[in-house]
This record gives sequence, C-alpha cells and structure tokens, in this order.
Amino acid sequence: MRSFIFSVVAVLVVGLWLPGSARAEIESSVVDLLAHQSYHKRKPALDIANEAAYAKGLTLESLGKACNLVPIRVGAVLTGQSPLEKKSQECFESQLGLKSGALAALLAPPARWNVGSIYRLHEAVDVYAPAIQRWMNEHFGDTIMSAITFVVYVEEGKGSHGEKRIRITFDGKALPYSNDEDWAPSSTPGR
Repeated sequence: MRSFIFSVVAVLVVGLWLPGSARAEIESSVVDLLAHQSYHKRKPALDIANEAAYAKGLTLESLGKACNLVPIRVGAVLTGQSPLEKKSQECFESQLGLKSGALAALLAPPARWNVGSIYRLHEAVDVYAPAIQRWMNEHFGDTIMSAITFVVYVEEGKGSHGEKRIRITFDGKALPYSNDEDWAPSSTPGR
C-alpha cells in the first residue's frame, strides 16, 4: 500500500513539475528568445500582408509572378522566414494595396528557430571533431580544449574566388587528462 501511495504521489509531482520545467527550458533558450522577439516585431506586418493577399485572392504564384520571385521565396517572406528585400518591398506593397512602408518591418533578417547557422555549426563540429581531437592529441598528448577559459573570434574573409567567407576561431586552453601519477595509490585516503 505504501509503495502504491508513493507511486501516485510521484506521478502527480512529476506531472505538475514537467510542464513547468519544459516551459522554463523552452523560454530559457537564447535562440528561442531571439526568434520569438524577431517574429513578434515582424508579426504585425506579416498579418497585414497575409490578410491583404487573402482578401485580394493573391496566391504565392501570382504574387511571385508580379514581383519576379519564385513562389517559395514569396512564401518564405510571408511566413517570416526570409527577409523582404527593398526592391521587392515596393512590388509587394503595390500588389497588396498597402501604403508605402507598411512592410518595412520585414526588411530585417529574421532570427529563426532551428536556424541554419546553428545547425551548420553543430554539423561542422560533429563532422570534424574526431579529426580535431586527433590533431590535439598529436600536439598536446591526451588533452581536451577548455570551453571555460575560452574565446570565440568571428571575422569576415575572402575566398580564393573572391567570395565572402566566415572565419570562426575557437581559442581554448589545452587541458590534459589525468596521467598515471594522478592515479597512483597514496597512503592518504582521499589525498
């Protein structure tokens, strides 16, 4: 009986705790916060544009044709996932029957949930980390890079064909793992 009561109480406590902790986790993500703020700054203009398109019976296809854009690009702009470029702003506003500047909030690049740059950084680390670790071992022995005494530098560069490049430098302290001396028995328990 005691274990049954404990189980019921545990289920209730976990049930009450999980939604709050899950909410806190979602709200504590910096990316989620930036995306949320970006979306809500853009939302009034998105609402105006989408309501006008609906009222005029404009599809992604027809708006794209009028503004010389492929339909998916129009859809990405109207869902807030891509910025509206200045040259397309005038066309969108004209086609949608909006006053000049009504869609100005859509000109700034949006901060996106599951943003591609974050995904690509994870991908780059996942793909190249084993090689980087091997290089660190060859140069420093059994070592990891500290992310505590750590700095990241980001700078713009040019590629061999003149294209813009992004250079990211992780600068962390080389921290060696414990060696045999650290693992030797001592006469003092707990050292």
